[in-house]
Amino acid sequence: MKTNFILVFLTLAALTLFMGCQDGHNANQKKEVTTFKKKIVNPWTWQDKWGFVQANEVTGAQRMLFCAGQISVDENGELLHPGDMEKQLNQILDNMEILLEQANFELSDVVRFTYYTTDINAFAEANLAVLANRLKENNCKPATSLIGVAALARPGCVVEIEATLMD
Repeated sequence: MKTNFILVFLTLAALTLFMGCQDGHNANQKKEVTTFKKKIVNPWTWQDKWGFVQANEVTGAQRMLFCAGQISVDENGELLHPGDMEKQLNQILDNMEILLEQANFELSDVVRFTYYTTDINAFAEANLAVLANRLKENNCKPATSLIGVAALARPGCVVEIEATLMD
């Protein structure tokens, strides 16, 4: 009976190990060198000052990450900087970097951002003041869409960002 228990235990342990690492790595391993290539497709230059590109052609990608819309919240989910576009954008990018690090990605892996805002004009000003510079510092050149909305998830929330990443 003791031998059967040990045999069952070892079999279950081996199966658990195999299933958990089936693809050769787990989510907490360090990022591996990949052969993916990202080619920026920009028939024009007007978008450069806004910090985005018209399209990214991606080949050889091994992983994709689809991020839920991120808003300016603290670690407990409480809204930070109500009504302040620049501060909310910075907080969202801070939070996104934490999220991406957890998934072994970086801002430079972003191929698409979708921005939702309750104030297009304030977003445009903050984009030039904050967002474009921060993305440039991180070699992040995503294709983007900007969508004006009547309201977001919480009162005082003026911007939300969704991201798609590949490596």
